Amino acid sequence: IEDKRNPDDDCFLAEVKVPLKPADNEDEGFWADAQLISQELQKGPSRIDAKVYTMRGKYKQYFLRVTPEGEAISQSANLKVTPDRTLEIVVEDVSALVSS
Repeated sequence: IEDKRNPDDDCFLAEVKVPLKPADNEDEGFWADAQLISQELQKGPSRIDAKVYTMRGKYKQYFLRVTPEGEAISQSANLKVTPDRTLEIVVEDVSALVSS
């Protein structure tokens, strides 16, 4: 988890367990459901109060938003997981919700 909410861009590791579906080509890794990942992240000490995305090629794929009232919003979507079963995610400040 790369946290862009502060100027230091802190990085953290959060381990969550979700089912993975193999990609068509096993060298490409796996797919994970964004909603399941969001639910697992929000359960534990890694709870996120922001908006969250992962990169899919050159595009930001937002998969979790937490409203200023604290409501977590996510929906089912495929997130690309690397062959070593990691998913790099980026956390942005909740105040960025207004601009996106």
